[in-house]
Amino acid sequence: MSPAEVLIIAEGATEREVGNVLYQKGILHNGLTSRLPSGIRQREGYDAVVDILTRANPLLALQGTGGNVLFMLDQEDSPSPLDRKDQFLRDLQQRDTNDFWQNISFSQHANTNNIFEYQANNLHLVLHISNAEVPGISRRDFDGYILNILQNSNINQQVVSRIVAEGQSCQQLLHKAEIEFTNLMVSNGYSWTHAKSWLYAYITAFQYRGSHVWFARDVVKYTSDDELRQVFASLIAAWNLFSNKLRE
Repeated sequence: MSPAEVLIIAEGATEREVGNVLYQKGILHNGLTSRLPSGIRQREGYDAVVDILTRANPLLALQGTGGNVLFMLDQEDSPSPLDRKDQFLRDLQQRDTNDFWQNISFSQHANTNNIFEYQANNLHLVLHISNAEVPGISRRDFDGYILNILQNSNINQQVVSRIVAEGQSCQQLLHKAEIEFTNLMVSNGYSWTHAKSWLYAYITAFQYRGSHVWFARDVVKYTSDDELRQVFASLIAAWNLFSNKLRE
């Protein structure tokens, strides 16, 4: 593994597709090359990530040679990114079959509460906890970053105009996704509890032909670079930990 390669281990496909768009745009410094570990399914989920990292750990091969690894996890219902990091490491250590994780500890990166880092013997691990805040939803995850873009009234109509069929009223469609569907839920005694559920309201209103993964990809594709740098500031900071090391 070359010093310019970064092994990406994420919970799902959305992170990878969105990350690829950010990389192609040059927002994630593309002096580095990302790659996926072999033997891991394209849609993992948290439990599957823990399983592969303790059962057939692809990081074992890096013990002697060193390497860069970026983990991308959701905060979900944990009280804080720190709690999520602690849970992740605890799950790894409890299920570890190779004693790899027993001596690993992540330190919180200065001034950023959702980035954690470990460095030793040329092994550089960075853990990014996605913790996007969405009004009304306590659960925090990567899908929330996409909602942050869609619910920004300064840019959302411009973004949506590139996604919906020509001739559609972006303002009316956004109103359906944000207000009408929400009011329908509330009238039946429910509220949004997951960012992904609300994303599907947008997908339905826009009559988008594809999954939430491709929808998120397209939203990011048509969003201005300046807005992306704000929304994904912590992910950019996590990625730059590798590029900064490369420049040293």
